[in-house]
Amino acid sequence: MRIGLFPSGQYRVDQGGDLVSSIHENVPKAVDFQQEKELNGSCQELRLEGARILLKKFSLENPSTVPYENLHSCLGLHFLLQGTYKFTGIENKAKVGIQSGHYNLVQWPSILGTQKFKGLDYTSVEIFFTRKFLEDLLGKEVDSVLRHFIAEDKEAKLLWSKGQVIPGKLRVPLLEMLNCPFSGSAKTNYIESQIRCLLIEVFLGRGHSIGEHGEAELPILDNEAIERVVGYIKQNLKKKLTIKELSEIAGFNTTKLKTCFKKVHQTTIFKYITRLRMERAKTLIVDENCSIAQASYEVGYSNPQHFTVAFKKTMGYLPSTLLSVI
Repeated sequence: MRIGLFPSGQYRVDQGGDLVSSIHENVPKAVDFQQEKELNGSCQELRLEGARILLKKFSLENPSTVPYENLHSCLGLHFLLQGTYKFTGIENKAKVGIQSGHYNLVQWPSILGTQKFKGLDYTSVEIFFTRKFLEDLLGKEVDSVLRHFIAEDKEAKLLWSKGQVIPGKLRVPLLEMLNCPFSGSAKTNYIESQIRCLLIEVFLGRGHSIGEHGEAELPILDNEAIERVVGYIKQNLKKKLTIKELSEIAGFNTTKLKTCFKKVHQTTIFKYITRLRMERAKTLIVDENCSIAQASYEVGYSNPQHFTVAFKKTMGYLPSTLLSVI
């Protein structure tokens, strides 16, 4: 039974703590999600029969550590678009780490520990689900995709030791869910349908499915350099950005920057910048009631017509469509 989508609180120190309750006997429970003054943002939670989805968007002044308890064994698919995540078990010191721009499948036992969030911006989509939920979704294919997680384990277990780079084909629906312009039942149904399609693509899709047991290859220092570039881009969407300028931020030559960036984000730098600009413009129009001309200016376009063409090409619909949901 679907319970619904709701914001589980703004993460600010003056609100004390935020308790996220258990939603199904086989789904994890986050206990005493205590907030720190350095942690600001929001988390939305979608509750389904046998599954729980968390959409997180934080701003962090400093690394933040919060307690976490998982009461029942389950699987978790963690997509980390920005920031760094680390879980450390209290009893056995089990560790789960996910880097920015990567995803991983985790087998979660009943376990108590702490979660550490790092990064100026932290954005993630986390999907916790039971085996039965996946069986209902995938049918007979479930045995082959979960062959790595057949045995029960008392420790948290990662499918990939270093995680997988989030490809562009998966990044798009993740961003669409995080920036969903709808509300109420429309938002619930939209995100639920996107989650089901996303899981099917991850587990059965060609080129990046769970069944293809590969490893991310970019060195940590190179990955950190790319994230510096991404951070700079996000802070400067209004100005003209050049490959030369971004290369200096990364400390790479232009060729290495373009190669490493595409390996991490599965798209070119300028396509990535364009999508960020369109996502920002979408937020300005829907959430801040900006006109299309105002939004286009705020993301670096002096000509609204050029912006409209770029928006349609990137998002698949005209920006004027957003005016109907305000």
